[in-house]
Amino acid sequence: MMLPLIRLEFSLLLKEPRVRWIAAALCALMALTFSISFKEATSTAAEAARMATVERERWLNQDPKNPHSAAHYGLWVFKPASPLATLDPGIEPYVGRMIRIEAHRYNDALYRSAQERSPLSRAGLSTVADVTQLLVPLAALLLSFATFAADRERGTLRLALGNGIAPGRLLLARFGALAMATTLIVGTPALVLGAVSIAALDAEGWHAWPRLALWTLAQASYAVFFLLIGLLASLVARTSRAALTIGLLCWVVLCIVIPRLTTAAIESAAPTPSYAATRAKIEEQIKLYNRADLHQERQEAIIKRYGVANAAELPIDLRGAMMHDREQHDYSVFDRELGAFFARLSHQDDLQGWAGLASPLLAVQAASAGLAGSDFRRHSDFLRAAENYRRVLSDTMNLDLVDHPTQGGVAYLAARDVWEKVPAFVYRPAPLFQSLREVATPLSLLAIWLALAAVTVSLAARGVKP
Repeated sequence: MMLPLIRLEFSLLLKEPRVRWIAAALCALMALTFSISFKEATSTAAEAARMATVERERWLNQDPKNPHSAAHYGLWVFKPASPLATLDPGIEPYVGRMIRIEAHRYNDALYRSAQERSPLSRAGLSTVADVTQLLVPLAALLLSFATFAADRERGTLRLALGNGIAPGRLLLARFGALAMATTLIVGTPALVLGAVSIAALDAEGWHAWPRLALWTLAQASYAVFFLLIGLLASLVARTSRAALTIGLLCWVVLCIVIPRLTTAAIESAAPTPSYAATRAKIEEQIKLYNRADLHQERQEAIIKRYGVANAAELPIDLRGAMMHDREQHDYSVFDRELGAFFARLSHQDDLQGWAGLASPLLAVQAASAGLAGSDFRRHSDFLRAAENYRRVLSDTMNLDLVDHPTQGGVAYLAARDVWEKVPAFVYRPAPLFQSLREVATPLSLLAIWLALAAVTVSLAARGVKP
């Protein structure tokens, strides 16, 4: 019984010029922002793939040398971005995408695209996610604010209720039509643009299609929440102007005021740790470990371990053993200090997910970046993979040197067969189920916001007056 009524409302809705204008404007903005992100993503991906090949060849074709010197020779590794970062780049523009791998040093990621951002980005509308999370709510309010208020002003609401149409049925029919229109306006371009990215970019290991479907569903659900806000305003306001005012006030509070206040509160409760201070602590501990007296003690301990009188009688290369020992110490320092640093950042990230209690915008933002694979956790995965690769390279080179002590005054030089022992760098994205676990909180909060809005509108419809 409800489907014919919903179809009737939907057909009437499509005939309204404002619906077509809103749809055209949103689609144009989404296409424009996507084109900018897509152009950058394709060029960056192509350059990263080319440079990865060049770096691998450079590593394999280096001249024969001391293996530890080869570890210092090093190479660059590159972060493969999620294909859906074209829809929501998350933190990608603000963190590096390439890291130099070399002995002893934990290098920072370089190349931050935010340094080359366009004027459009400075307006706060540089991505598809910006459009869906800031402008789509406005569009939803413009579509729904007059749903009942306009009929009340014209007197047609009294006529409809007088003819025996239950307020609940009328609400459900109009909500169904508006939800269908909004889902088409938001979902269709999102799916099309996401499909273009998946087809054009490397999507291996990203589970890109289910991520795209879930990302689109999250954006559509967020838009439907503001449809319900518009319907609520239309039910309780006496005029269309009052309904629009209420809707816009809700948008300002939920999308601008509360998110900024909440972000400031999170920073106050869990301040961002100082990276410079963390690096200083690391350097201090490494410098202390490499003191000359302690260095001598470790040399003597190695000589004693092998039961020989001096370094010349060792069956291993002493310098290689010392370098390997130093690396193991440095690894523990990096794990302890950087582990604590990233743990605090992860705690901030968790708080940001719970911040969805204050605003649905914060909930959808946290869920959006997580589903797109462009959140802080995926960047942490890349940093961890790069550091693990650095350790493989350093340990392989040092242990090869350990096994080849200087003989007859002739220093050992490694060649290509040793360089080939270090595999090519491979970054494997986290599986989709891990991302879903990580964004379970903001997704749940978004669902709660949606359910509360639906219940409130339903209750308001029972007492609607013409």
